[in-house]
Amino acid sequence: MDTGLVRGLIAAISCLTSGCVAFAPPSPLMTFGGPATTPRGTSEVALAAGVGGVNFSQAHSGGQGAFVRYNRGISDDMDVGVDALCARYSDQGVLTLKGAFRYQLDPNWRLEMGLGAADSSNGKSLNTDLGITWGTRHPDRNWNYYGTLRGGAAKGYAGNAIFGSSNDDDPEVAPADAFFGMLSLGAQVQANPRERFVFESGIGFVDVHQDSSGLLFYLSAGLLLNLPDSR
Repeated sequence: MDTGLVRGLIAAISCLTSGCVAFAPPSPLMTFGGPATTPRGTSEVALAAGVGGVNFSQAHSGGQGAFVRYNRGISDDMDVGVDALCARYSDQGVLTLKGAFRYQLDPNWRLEMGLGAADSSNGKSLNTDLGITWGTRHPDRNWNYYGTLRGGAAKGYAGNAIFGSSNDDDPEVAPADAFFGMLSLGAQVQANPRERFVFESGIGFVDVHQDSSGLLFYLSAGLLLNLPDSR
């Protein structure tokens, strides 16, 4: 995926379903940089890869994924964009995307909201998430750091359009609705004025509407590119 990446994209791999615990996949839950929004009149592209998984008391699963993001600055403190994550775990897969809105509350604080949809081997979902990011912004330092608290929910629907079903016995059964929480911690290093390498990890939980709960985790790395307006 582009020069130095292998990145925090898989946070959304949190949407990995596990063993006999199938749940509706969430939106991409990673942060991938912060806390600044994309400057007005410029675009930001993220490319990443990572590993992650989910662990329930009776089942667990892990996988790998690839992440792409596009953001566009529409004012001095606001940007909008699209996040997409494709992940493989065991012999199953998931594609999840969301439209994202980010607002600068303060130079060191950013509010993030997303609304999206996903398709997986266990079924489809509509999902949403809300997060708040805090971080350092020292232009005179190569390294800066950030953290994000994020929560989300996903509503499951039966059937799938892209990946083969893992529910052949009863493909009309929808994956269980689920709530998610995630704490992400990351660091970014300035390669040059337009490129930043990002390293991120996260741990969280999934609460499935079957009286089940499990732990989520991921490790990731990738590249953020700022693209000035060509006009």
